[in-house]
Formats: sequence, C-alpha cells, structure tokens
Amino acid sequence: MKSLFKRLLLSVLVCSAGCDVFNIGDAEGTRGRGARAFDPYSSSASGAISLSLLYFNGCAILPTGEPVSAGSLDLPDYPATCEAMNRMGQQVPPSARFEVTPGVSYFIREFTAVDAVSDVHTDFKNQHAPSFWMRKESRFKDLDWSGVTVGRDEWTNDFDSTFQRETYYENAAWMRSLDDTFLIEVLDADGAVRTSISYSRRDFMGEGATTGRTRASWLVADLARPRFPGDPEVSLLPDGTEPTYKTMVKASFSGATNPFKTLTMPQLSGEGLIRVTWSQLPLKPFLFPIVFTPEAERPATCYRLDESGLATDEQVPCGFGLTQAVRVNRPANGSYFMPGDSVDFMVSLRDGDGNGLHPRNRMPSYNQYMGESSNGLAYFNEEMLLTYREASSSESGFKVVGPLQDLQVSRGSYTLPYFSFPLFSEPHFYLPPGANQLAGGGDAQPPTHYTVTLPPNAKAGTYAILLKGHRTFMGERLNRLDPFFFQVGQAQPTTYPGRVGNCQVCHNGVNSLSNVHHGMSVDHVEACKTCHIEEGYGYLPDVIHRIHNSSRKYNQNKGDCTMCHLTRESTLWPSLMSCNGCHVASHGTEYFDLRFEPMQNTPNGYGNCAESCHVTTPPAEHILPPR
Repeated sequence: MKSLFKRLLLSVLVCSAGCDVFNIGDAEGTRGRGARAFDPYSSSASGAISLSLLYFNGCAILPTGEPVSAGSLDLPDYPATCEAMNRMGQQVPPSARFEVTPGVSYFIREFTAVDAVSDVHTDFKNQHAPSFWMRKESRFKDLDWSGVTVGRDEWTNDFDSTFQRETYYENAAWMRSLDDTFLIEVLDADGAVRTSISYSRRDFMGEGATTGRTRASWLVADLARPRFPGDPEVSLLPDGTEPTYKTMVKASFSGATNPFKTLTMPQLSGEGLIRVTWSQLPLKPFLFPIVFTPEAERPATCYRLDESGLATDEQVPCGFGLTQAVRVNRPANGSYFMPGDSVDFMVSLRDGDGNGLHPRNRMPSYNQYMGESSNGLAYFNEEMLLTYREASSSESGFKVVGPLQDLQVSRGSYTLPYFSFPLFSEPHFYLPPGANQLAGGGDAQPPTHYTVTLPPNAKAGTYAILLKGHRTFMGERLNRLDPFFFQVGQAQPTTYPGRVGNCQVCHNGVNSLSNVHHGMSVDHVEACKTCHIEEGYGYLPDVIHRIHNSSRKYNQNKGDCTMCHLTRESTLWPSLMSCNGCHVASHGTEYFDLRFEPMQNTPNGYGNCAESCHVTTPPAEHILPPR
C-alpha cells in the first residue's frame, strides 16, 4: 500500500484554546450512567478503568503491536517466539511486558484476536483458497464456519488511481451468534485463579467489519482499477508495483455496555496471567501474560504542571486517563485573529490526574513509544493500521478547520468551502508514518509548539483545532478527539450548521460518543466530516450509514432519516457513495465507471444523483425531516 504512505507523509500544523459554542440540552451521559460508575476518561475518578486485550497470530500484543513476553511463567501453550509486526513479520522472542495495577477495578473495553498471513493467497481469481485457509488451517479453524458465503467484494480508492479490493467471507454461524460468552480469569504466577468475570457478546456494542472489528477477508492492495465488472485479471499500477495480499480472520468485540460489570485486579506483585476463554473456542483459551505493578512502585516519569498548564521539570508518577489542552498566542488586537495571521500554540497532553505526559517543549520519540517509555502516548503505527487493521489505533495529531458554520460533507472534491489544515483527510501527525526512517531516526522528538498561517481570504467566525490523542497505560487504552476554538475576523462566536445530530438519543450513558471510537462528544459530531472526506479514510455519508445499517444493536427504523438528520436539505444529496452504505447494488453495474473516477473528476461516485434522477420525489420508504 505504497500509495497510503505517499498520502500520510503529507502534513502540517495548528491548534487553539476554547469556549463551548455548541450546546445540546439533552446532553449525552444524562441517562444510563451513575456518577463515577463508568467513565473511561475520568481516570482515578472513574469506577473502573478500561482494559484492552489484543492478540495477534498466537501471541498477546501491546497496542504498539509488540508481542508480550511470558517472563518466567510456565506456559507450555504460549509461543517461545512471536511474529513481530513492527519488524517485517520476523519471528522473535517476545520481550514487551503487559503491566496492570493491583487493587484497581477494570472493565473489558475490548477483546480482539487476529490471525493473518501476507502474500500467501496470491491467485487473484481464486476466492476459495483464502476461505479454505480460514476454515481449515487458521487459528480459528475450530469455530463453526457452517453457512459461510463469499459476501461483499469491495473496491476502495486508496489515492487517485490506486485501489484495493477486499473480499469478505460472511454469514458463518460463529459470526451470527449472539449467545456466546467470554470468561475472563486472572491467575497468579502459580496458575491459581484469583478472580474472574464472564462477559456476554451482547455486552459489547461494536463488533462489525465497518467499524474495523470482526471480519474474515482477503485484501489485495496496490491495484489499478478493474477494466469492467467482475474483471478476473490483476490490473497493475503504471509503475509496475506488485500487489500485496493479506488474508485475515479477526474476532473483535469492543465498547462494553454494562458499567457495573467490572473485575478488580488481585493485590499481587510480580507476574500473572489473564486467560480469556471464548465459548466458541472452549479448548483454546487466549493467554495474556501480565505484570502486577502496584501504584506505589510506579516510577516518576510524568511532569507536574505550572499555573499556566505547561510542564515543569518536576517529575511525578503517572496516573490513568488522557486529557488534552492547547495554549494559543494572544491575537494582535487582543480578541480575534485576522485573515493572513499566524496562529501560534502549544500542545499539552496530560493524564487524567493533571500530570504532563511530556516535557514542556518536546514529546517522546518514536523509539520511546515503541519501547513503552512514552508515558503511554501513542503515535501513528502503520503496522497496526495495515496488518492488524486497526482503523484508528494511533493517529495522534491535529487538524485546524473553520469557520464552523461552513463545515459540510465533501461533495467529491478537495476544494472545500471552508479552511482545512491539512487539506486531506488525515490530521497533521506529531510523528508521521515512517518517522523512524527519517533524519534523526526513531530518536527524533516532535515539538509541542506549532504555527499555522490563516489564508488571506479566511472567512470570519469560530475555528476549531481538533486534537486527536491516543494513550495506553497499565492496560488502559484510550482514544479521544477534543476541539478547541479561536475567533477569526470577529469576536462573536459562530457554531456548526446544525444539519445532523441527535446521536445522544441512542448514544447516551456508557454508549456516549465520548466513550466510543475517537472519543469526541456529540456536541461536536459535525466536525467528523472534516476528516472523513474520502473513501480511503471512511467517507462519512457512506460509513455512518453502513455502521448503523449493519449493526445488530441499532434497533431503530433504518429508513427514518430524522433519527440523525436535522434538516431536510442534508438528506437531499443522494450519491453512489452516500446511498451504497445501505443500498449496495441498487443500480447494479450501471454506474460502474463513476465508482473509479478520481475524487477531483466530475462526475464521480460522490456526485449529486438528484441533479438528474432523484430531484422531485425522494424515495417513499425514507422518512425525511419536514421542509
């Protein structure tokens, strides 16, 4: 996927301090959650800490992708060597340690197990070979594969004229099940079970492939577009790049929905084990070697903050959680920036107890991140994205957009009606892909101070600096996205267009948007469109429809557009990209070629179908907002 790296190496900067400019009366979290019962971002103030359990090709891994060592534990069923994603898939003795805190209550936020092979199934015409490996040879061969079918065969535009094809194998009995369970046991170094809890599959909100969760698929990347529907031949890129092939089975369950189902780590020190027994694989439990590290033994690697919220030189032990802040320079007129001005700001990333996770002027290096010495701060990790298929595992960085009132879904062009930095989907990464291969290698430390220059024609209004952060610490894994605001051209704040919202009707309490995926509040849901502007990164009108249409947890009328759309206008831009999320083959192959046109070309799959066909009578089976 060389094209992906070309895209992801394009970046720049920005950020700012804020005010709440968009308020929804029925705030998420007002129902379904007791005070302090369950809030992943509340750190030590929460009733439980989120615990992520990740497994890859037979070994426990950390969120960095590094395989976990069994230490001195006697585990005959745990491999002596593991496949190291970050080292070209080499088999190495695992060395990472998975630390947890004794006496702390955890809830299982995520359990994900992956079995994958690369460049094994390389016959583009043979869809049977990947399926045979999954059902007969993979680590998941003992699942109930009855009923499995070849499902969606999706082509995705990676960048301009570079595509990938992913074939999904669907409808297997184990995928359709809702009654299976996960027994989580914590064992001491002698193998004695010290505590346990059982989760039902129904206790997890996210499990579908659209959200990067459970899937069985065969991916072929670095392709030119197919010549015609069902083209059986490989279409090579003009530069002759050879395609890459990835076959995977991924069982992934995320987003615990029960705030009171928690597990308290026993008061132990030294080594231990978490054992997960899935009722669908009762004879093959998943083993996670752990190290019990009491809070009193945590080293002083975080930083006390001063009155301005920036790190001092005094070091203190780290706590759980993740908070983000920025400090913006004062505009020349003391109130708002003018078009063409430079906005200077400093980023401050902290734990939930208010301790700095990095020194004042620099962040940890990539090598520190990979070596588990970054106080949990995570950077972009291409192997977790491309091999483990973690859609949003570690994309730490920022984006600047505005004014808020002009934010709208991309209509199939990089020429946006608002300012965006960077212009493309991805944020400006603190450390970009391949950072360990740049000048200074993996020891280069990114700054905390950034400058962005506003365009000379910047429109007046409120602008947002979107900070996207990721942290892993003592078993806890958090993603969050926080907006910070500054004014341009006027002191009076402006707000989002108000075209979509109401997510809190379903996403409240433990299922609040601030507790899932990126961790951004429903108050700022209209900012999602500023990153998801093209299909390679999840075009929002497509992916948001697919997420809910395919979810077994979404029990609303899937034809009721008023559940999310607040204005009729926001529903009246039908396109192949918008409607295919639900209506996969409504036009068959009639508009096949449009699907492969570059984003900047007109027409393309993002075009407005209402201009020619759907202008007078919206589909009768959809409920639209009133005029």
